[in-house]
Amino acid sequence: MSIARMSPAAQRKWSTPRWLWTAMAAAVGLALAFWVCATGVLFGGQSAVGSVEDRGVPAFVSARIAHAALSDADRAVWQSFRTGAAQLIGPGQRFRDDLTTAADNLARIAELDLGGGAGRDALQAVNAQVVTYQGLVEQADASYREGLVPLGLAYLGYASDLLRRSDGLLVSIENIAAYGEDAAHGWRHSAWAGSAAALTTVGLGVALLAVLVHIQVAMARRFRRLLNVPLLAASAVLAGLLVWTTATFFQVDHSLSTAYDTRLPALDRTLESQIVTADTGAKALRDNRSAGEAGGLNVAAAETAQEPLKDELADASDTGGLMAGLPLLTLAVAGLAASGVWFRLREFWR
Repeated sequence: MSIARMSPAAQRKWSTPRWLWTAMAAAVGLALAFWVCATGVLFGGQSAVGSVEDRGVPAFVSARIAHAALSDADRAVWQSFRTGAAQLIGPGQRFRDDLTTAADNLARIAELDLGGGAGRDALQAVNAQVVTYQGLVEQADASYREGLVPLGLAYLGYASDLLRRSDGLLVSIENIAAYGEDAAHGWRHSAWAGSAAALTTVGLGVALLAVLVHIQVAMARRFRRLLNVPLLAASAVLAGLLVWTTATFFQVDHSLSTAYDTRLPALDRTLESQIVTADTGAKALRDNRSAGEAGGLNVAAAETAQEPLKDELADASDTGGLMAGLPLLTLAVAGLAASGVWFRLREFWR
């Protein structure tokens, strides 16, 4: 229905001042909704990234390194006993270094405190098992040095069984690793870190841009003026803000996805390879077969494998100044849009 055919009541309902006030309210309201949604995605996403980076991933990696260290400790002590070096050096320096590495990583997990009460109980049980394992190795060492070789090997077998049985120390550590992995998964796939929230925010921005363009076109027809400089400026600022916001959301999501889906599994494959090497060597030595000199745990290789993961997580936490730019530019868009409509209201009242 054309405006010319509208009833007088309809014409009064959509009088020019009322239409201008409605246009101003729509523009400012959409700008506010865009700011609230974008801020939620930005802060929620960064909270998820920070939790993955500072808690979930470190807990998982620390547990896996502790596993590799204890597997390597078992291999090292068997190597010392089978070669006869235990008579001089006991379990050996590598065994002691591995236990220190395991203890340091378990302490790090305790600091992160994932899993609530169940996680703390599981970690306490693991620490108790580590003490028991170390005590059995010390008994094996004492017996071996006294010339009671079969008894020493028997104690060492008990220690290995404590590590490797179905309800043993290494399985308990893997359960703790699962707490970190589950926490990281939950934060990675939280609502604010997902694509749905980001797409909703971008959709609101596009809707606001469409409203600004519509107001500009409608005003040009009503007031016979082609351009409204404040509205044009608001549209330009909004378009730039949309590009910036979309690019930042995409970069954060891409970096977090790469870290979680690619870099973390690559690091875990490195640690798993070290664990398998240590386990294979320990089993061969326990069976009194040659296992070579190569050990399992390689701390330097593990640290090198962590660097790409840390880099991706650092990229995911870099918002490029959007934290500060978002409220300022959104305020500028709302202010420019409101002023563009306000100028026309003032002209109408004159």
